Amino acid sequence: MPLKRCNAPACRSYVDWAERYCEKHKGYADKQYNKDVRYTRENNKRYSYYHSREWKLLREQKLRENNYHCAVCASQGRLNKSNRLVVHHKHRELRDVINDLQARTDLNNLEVLCQYHHNQVTFGKEAGPGD
Repeated sequence: MPLKRCNAPACRSYVDWAERYCEKHKGYADKQYNKDVRYTRENNKRYSYYHSREWKLLREQKLRENNYHCAVCASQGRLNKSNRLVVHHKHRELRDVINDLQARTDLNNLEVLCQYHHNQVTFGKEAGPGD
């Protein structure tokens, strides 16, 4: 496969054509993604809701309702004691309900997931053989 230079400034390392950065500069891709995609003006406006008092109270209410357990793990009969729980919008994502107060605060649209199951739901990955 042909090689090209790493995209980091002043780096002289070569990487595969499909790669952007060498092993030393892998973190640059994340920084660029954050700059170009995650922290754009539109996304900052939309996702600042997750830092609001309203969301924090709603999140805590849903966590207490589910006894701080992942819904998927509980349905499989497992007890997940993870401290990395995510309150996830099930049917309608935040971007769809951001301007609708009633839909945004609907507890029936929220579910508690552990980080593992949240990533599976969000990114559409299938469960591994051990799950």
